[in-house]
Amino acid sequence: MLNDLPRLPPVGAVIERDGPIVRTHYGTHGEVSHGPLPDGDLDALVARQVEAFARRNEPVVWPVYGDPRLAEALLAAGFTPDPERSVLVCPIGTDTTALPRIGDHWPGHQRIAELAARTGPHRRPYTEFLADSAHLGQSSEVVLDGDRAAWLEEIGDVMVVGGVTDPGFAATLAGHDWRAMPRVGGSHPGVRSLLAEADGDLREAFEAAGMRETTTVTRYRLPSPGEPARTRPVRRLFAEPEQDEIWARFYEEFAFRPDMRAFPGITEPAGSATWHVGELDDTRLDALSDIVHKGLRAVGEELYWLDWHHAGYRFDPARVDGAGPRWPGAVFPDGDYHLYLTHDLRLGTFGHPWEETVCVWGELLTRIDAELTAALGEPLRRSEA
Repeated sequence: MLNDLPRLPPVGAVIERDGPIVRTHYGTHGEVSHGPLPDGDLDALVARQVEAFARRNEPVVWPVYGDPRLAEALLAAGFTPDPERSVLVCPIGTDTTALPRIGDHWPGHQRIAELAARTGPHRRPYTEFLADSAHLGQSSEVVLDGDRAAWLEEIGDVMVVGGVTDPGFAATLAGHDWRAMPRVGGSHPGVRSLLAEADGDLREAFEAAGMRETTTVTRYRLPSPGEPARTRPVRRLFAEPEQDEIWARFYEEFAFRPDMRAFPGITEPAGSATWHVGELDDTRLDALSDIVHKGLRAVGEELYWLDWHHAGYRFDPARVDGAGPRWPGAVFPDGDYHLYLTHDLRLGTFGHPWEETVCVWGELLTRIDAELTAALGEPLRRSEA
């Protein structure tokens, strides 16, 4: 239960296995989870994980659930322990009173982030929980009631408390029937119990609400060899205003006019070229993607991938593919308009699903014009500089 694996990697993360060990590489840090460990040499197993995280320059968090042999091996490898906390469990509650969930309300998420920063430690820091929002999807719950906040995730048949900012909220969480949460896309009908990690006043509050300790957990930490990255390679634009802002500028500056019949869908900028790609086979579509990706990577700055009426992503092209997470999005749209853009809109691509075209402009066109023409043929049209 404590080491169930995610159905999908969290956003911007890579999951790797080494026997019973599962490493999650976030780019900013790494985490270890595992089932039962072998009776053999734990020192060698630990050393391999240390080397793997060092290659990515990631600090490591390794939770240990009441296993003194593993704790000894981690201490020998240079890990340092956090204070021990209780792992508390109780059957799911029966109270079906609606809780104040915040959904996509961005100011609410900002308020919880403030509360979380002043409290803790939390099983899952709220900044990380929010970064995982696309992975968590319908399995997560975020509740804000005044200055009391909690965030939870369904893992298997357990509702796991990622964090709670006020011990006074413990009884509400323990008594709630999480199976009955009304929501778009369903509730949590399969959950059977609630799990929380706590110490001090919060542990006492959960115990007073009927939760009982089943084991203890200590998180062991190892720093990275150098200064780690501050952001994940890929970040989903969850509910923050950033995505709305860049879409608004694109609408205005490119006179974007979505239409299934009137083409082109934008006022194509000076110094752009547009290729018809609707009749390309998979091999040539892959070639298109490879050429565009190479050109975008050479730009040397963060990029956006936008998908009309869907969530977008902000990402560092130098840290995706290869050993990193996969490159987000696609050049050619599969049903809605797709764009790759710099923040200032000075270069990018615009994929039109109905005209079956891809427009390329700015410095990106200068870099890849010849390659695209060799791979796809002459463009349908050009807008000269």
